[in-house]
Amino acid sequence: MKIAHITPSLGRGGAERFVVDLCNEMAKITGVTVYLLSLKDNDVPESFISELAREVHYISFGKNSGFNPKTLLSVSKWIDKIKPDVVNTHINAFEYINLNVFFKFPARITYFHTLHTQAAQECPISILKMIRSHYYKKGRVVPITISGDGKKTFKEYYGISNDVTIVNGRPPLETTPEFPEIQKRFSVKENEYLLLNVGRVVEVKNQEMLVRAVQMFNQQISEKKCRLLIIGDLREQKIAARLQSLIEGDPYIEMLGAKDNIVDYLSIADAFCMSSLYEGMPISLIEALSLGCIPICTPVGGMPEMITDQVNGFFSTGVTETAFFEAIKAFHYFAEKQKIAENCVDTFLQKYHIRSTAEKYLGLYKQKMKLQ
Repeated sequence: MKIAHITPSLGRGGAERFVVDLCNEMAKITGVTVYLLSLKDNDVPESFISELAREVHYISFGKNSGFNPKTLLSVSKWIDKIKPDVVNTHINAFEYINLNVFFKFPARITYFHTLHTQAAQECPISILKMIRSHYYKKGRVVPITISGDGKKTFKEYYGISNDVTIVNGRPPLETTPEFPEIQKRFSVKENEYLLLNVGRVVEVKNQEMLVRAVQMFNQQISEKKCRLLIIGDLREQKIAARLQSLIEGDPYIEMLGAKDNIVDYLSIADAFCMSSLYEGMPISLIEALSLGCIPICTPVGGMPEMITDQVNGFFSTGVTETAFFEAIKAFHYFAEKQKIAENCVDTFLQKYHIRSTAEKYLGLYKQKMKLQ
């Protein structure tokens, strides 16, 4: 079986992280050849390209920003030449298979598209929504959602319910050679918790609210303080500037920018804070679970399907700083934190290991190919 995954880039985002992991895992399966097509070129420091397994065939089309008809033709010609059995697009790579899907060339290729977030956020442009909806309804492209919330928004947005839900996954993580230095720099202190937020600094991640909630905790709780590290690309400079102003002079909060070795930080943190306004099924949350780093999250997107309050993490009652402060306080006063951490690891092993995810994708591909 020849499988092609197409993504806009391998930039450092959750969806891109997942695509690389999925390709790497599928390439281990006997009799499967995996191609990963990136519409844009990828620089090593700013992408996951260095983590791509040698068994995965990587192709880049060098696309610039915006829609590029030349790239559309190049992708179509590549598909026609290689004739993969399966083509699975991700994010806004969907539009670059339009010619092949519309004209049905080559014949007997099965097409899939994975929606990595809520349907309206994933495809907000009305004309593109009409095209995708047509292909979904006609069965020319099989939609894959990643959570029950994603499934719900797909039905609401497109008015159909023929999607297949497969949850995301990650391989087990190992610390890097940088771990001893990180451990030394942020050594455990009896009077502090180490909290970690991982994600691009953008409005939807709601990091300003998180900072204010942590500051509220540190002002009101005397026996223990929270040290917060914010790790992620400073994608929206206005948001980053407001955050920097908010934390200026605060000895307990740092913005560290993008990091390659998130695992090292998760391995020493007491809790993982996700303050987002909406999410699909966050890869960073799966990573936290795998390492027993206790999640404290807003109840949005697919996260309520992953976390049970006070069983394998903690939820705020909303996306406000007061609600999140209360969630941090619940974590603080909870007596059996070690049991919560153990439940996190169990959740990962039972539901979110990349091996299980890859097997479900492959099973879906085989099922739909028989119907062609």
